[in-house]
Amino acid sequence: MEEKTSFILTIILGLIIVGGVFGLGYFIGKRGVEVKPQTQVRPSSLLDSKMLYNWITFAKGEVKEISGRDLVLSSNGETLKISISEKAVIQSLNLETKEIKKANFEDIKIGDRVEIQSTVKPEEKILIGNLITIIP
Repeated sequence: MEEKTSFILTIILGLIIVGGVFGLGYFIGKRGVEVKPQTQVRPSSLLDSKMLYNWITFAKGEVKEISGRDLVLSSNGETLKISISEKAVIQSLNLETKEIKKANFEDIKIGDRVEIQSTVKPEEKILIGNLITIIP
């Protein structure tokens, strides 16, 4: 009888330990891990480097001006001019349905929010937009 009681107590203790480990894992998973944003490096002096040939960057903001294939974006009191490639992929995001549809450059309007993936042309010190997502 003592062996049976000892065996049952061992099983109960084991279940308590396993339950505690799973509960702790669940608690940590619900709480999440805080990720602090990294400070951004603004390597404007690197634009003079002859070694840079394919530097990809992202910009997002509100379209303030459209001139030819150039867009001027505004965000947080700053403006940025990006030349849009003739081969750029342009798409429109529906925030309600999360659906992305193909769009044209002509679909971009002043006041639209956009996110643009660009490459840096260091020799010309300009950004060339290759992927534009319109967020009306």
